[in-house]
Amino acid sequence: MSDIIQISDFKDNEYSLPTKKYGDYQAYLDKYEKKFLVNLLGAELYGLFIADLVSGVPQTQRFIDIYDPFDIDDDSCVRRSEGMKLATMQYVYFYAVRDLAVKKTNTGVVFNDNENSTGPSYSGFNIVEAYNESVKNAKEIQWYICDNDEDYPEENVQLFEYISGI
Repeated sequence: MSDIIQISDFKDNEYSLPTKKYGDYQAYLDKYEKKFLVNLLGAELYGLFIADLVSGVPQTQRFIDIYDPFDIDDDSCVRRSEGMKLATMQYVYFYAVRDLAVKKTNTGVVFNDNENSTGPSYSGFNIVEAYNESVKNAKEIQWYICDNDEDYPEENVQLFEYISGI
């Protein structure tokens, strides 16, 4: 079961998931939420973070600080995270939509339909952009963790890489 995002979080926003012909998205939430969060925090810090959640929201200040969106001045730049929940949604959205029977064409994302293709019945966000937004948010959260390492001695953040296409 997913811990911080739910299927309902993907309704009526830029990350709305298209209707699936078979099955549902819960398996994607379960698999990719955990994968993202373990890579974001490291296994030990992930376990502590999950144990701190009440109804999907952290209770301890050190976890609230990385869960909530932030804007922080850092020397000559501004560090900005849209928050851990949105970053996780972006990551899951990428994998869920990528695995549908769709393909990207020069006219947009289309469902494969025998010899013809028809436009999908959703106005979803470009999945590569969604993934890269997730990476951007993850890198900012990891910067915060590493910049405040005395508050996160258990961290073992893993590298996230941007992608240029599918």
